[in-house]
Amino acid sequence: MSRISSLEMQLANVKSLLRTMCDAVHAGLQTLVQHFEHPNTNRLIKIVVLDSEIDNLERAIDASILQVFATQQPLGYELRLAYACAKIAHHVERIGDAVESLARQLVNGDVPEQKEIFLEMLLDTKNLFERSYTAMFDGDLSLIQEIHILDDKVDLKQRELNLIAKNILKKANKKSIEKALKIISMSSKLEKIADLCCNWAEQIDFAENGMARRTLRKRKYRLVFIDNIGGMIASLVASFLYKNVKDIVELSVITTQSIKSNNILNFTNLLVDYEITPQIFPIARITTVNWNNCLMLIKLGKFELSEEESDIVPNKTVQIHWPEIMIDPIDIENDPKKFKEFANVLTRRTNQLAQIIARTQEQN
Repeated sequence: MSRISSLEMQLANVKSLLRTMCDAVHAGLQTLVQHFEHPNTNRLIKIVVLDSEIDNLERAIDASILQVFATQQPLGYELRLAYACAKIAHHVERIGDAVESLARQLVNGDVPEQKEIFLEMLLDTKNLFERSYTAMFDGDLSLIQEIHILDDKVDLKQRELNLIAKNILKKANKKSIEKALKIISMSSKLEKIADLCCNWAEQIDFAENGMARRTLRKRKYRLVFIDNIGGMIASLVASFLYKNVKDIVELSVITTQSIKSNNILNFTNLLVDYEITPQIFPIARITTVNWNNCLMLIKLGKFELSEEESDIVPNKTVQIHWPEIMIDPIDIENDPKKFKEFANVLTRRTNQLAQIIARTQEQN
């Protein structure tokens, strides 16, 4: 009977297989970049061949990790590393699938007219892959500290391409529909690769530091409040919520109308009874707010966004309507009774929202 390798040797074998797998996927990404710069469909066919090799490597990694658990019963760092490698292999295999799918789309058609945007998006995605790769195999964890911020650049490019696709769809003919669907499909795959690279980075951080001492800076989700009376009501709502969610999400305030000069500090004495400190949020227009990782858009009052404004809001953003939160800031500033009625409704709404956000955080 052959002798069982040591834990150190088995884990080294797992990482070696994983590096080979990552090298194959990286070669596919590099080929896509070359195709966008200098189209050559012969190169793309090699990516399809690489995909079966990547699938075989994932199965070999799974078998090797199972052997580690069965024969070594690892603890501490070794246990975390083995678990992380299994997860990373799955993420990398999905990246490989997305790369192959992109190659198939490009083989069957021309490079999209939005070549420059796609190339920038692809290069940013490749950068994310290379950062996770170097952190994994060379131990330079500094490269993944800001990885979620870099992922935001890819998300912005995807939204830009989706808006272009929406405008193309307005032509409503078969050719324009095919163009738009291709843009949406390809940009979604690149965004998916970027997200999987972030998942990879999180597993590296987990293996090195464990759950209690993880150091990777995770992105905060964003909540945006919008009113149609200058932004002051939206600022008050955000102030009520701020204390309970400031460590979980970022808050933004926007308005559909002219930004008014009301000072939220005028409400300090009225807010003290609710143990609320007025927060000064920059009031923006819907076209200038940062929509990165926007979890929710909360509309305050009885109004609807125009079609152009609705197109700006990302599809992933959940839109919530609070029609009863509708009052003139001057009225509640000068009438404590009206402010109390407003604050009671607002407290109930924001407490419910804070609970939803907390549950979402627990699930993540």
